Amino acid sequence: MHMIAIEVPKIEGVGIELLPPHTLKLRGTITKKEPGQELTGFFRSLHRDVLARGIPEFRVDVSELTFVNSSSIRLFIDWAVWIKNEPKHPYVLRFQISRKVTWQQTAFSALASLMKEVVSVESS
Repeated sequence: MHMIAIEVPKIEGVGIELLPPHTLKLRGTITKKEPGQELTGFFRSLHRDVLARGIPEFRVDVSELTFVNSSSIRLFIDWAVWIKNEPKHPYVLRFQISRKVTWQQTAFSALASLMKEVVSVESS
């Protein structure tokens, strides 16, 4: 099962790639004041696609995302809330993080503890 053609936004400083079968890879930095203008619709499209396909787990590899601002972290929280608000929590959002990047450890560990039904974290 491959993902449908979802347009990947272009944001200065960040590489965004959809990898088969069900992975989003983010690299670089997200420092834009309002990253939601480009990313909220993209994340919503991914969410709807995962729901439509009945995929039990979607991976988000942020291990090469070296810095994000608080507005960017909020986008990942929103995505988890969308899943949690679905009946029966239809899929798990699995974040791949790097042990070497402190903000990832802090932010995603907190998110996983608050949303354990829908978020899991793997460190590499």
